[in-house]
Amino acid sequence: YSSVSGGYDNVASSEYSSVFGGETVIKQELESSILSVIPFTQDAGGWWVADKKMFRFPQGVVVGAKSSTCTYGEATLSVNGEEEDDANCPEGEGSVAFGRSNTASSDYSSVLGGYGNTASGSYSSVSGGFENSASGDYSSVSGGSNNLVSNNHASVYGGEVVLKQDLESTLVFDSPF
Repeated sequence: YSSVSGGYDNVASSEYSSVFGGETVIKQELESSILSVIPFTQDAGGWWVADKKMFRFPQGVVVGAKSSTCTYGEATLSVNGEEEDDANCPEGEGSVAFGRSNTASSDYSSVLGGYGNTASGSYSSVSGGFENSASGDYSSVSGGSNNLVSNNHASVYGGEVVLKQDLESTLVFDSPF
């Protein structure tokens, strides 16, 4: 029970719908309906802008390449380049991974930059550097290369190949908490 009374290139595809004239009415109505719910506008420079809008992404956001081998956690954020081989992997709930080929695999862990870093302890963090690992809960590596923090509540501030499993290194701070 639909009708088209005139015009050119019009379609009335829903039940009990009518088009009385004009040209390509279905297209115009569809575009105006879609545009009325999109929270973005395009500025003069071609950038899409969301003025004074809040967005909620319960699953997560990936900016750049998506890893085909990562099991993305809930409420995660990944920012990296466009090469899938170098994609980050925020697997833990609430985890973030920035940089290149970084992994934040435990809940609320973070890798904030660098290459090939891993934050695998809960609430652990690697700030940057190359192939650093924070595997203890609440542990951190600030930078450097090839550093490993495996104790809970331990930190390595930088350097190269600092393995923190006890209190003997002067580059390491072990919190009593």
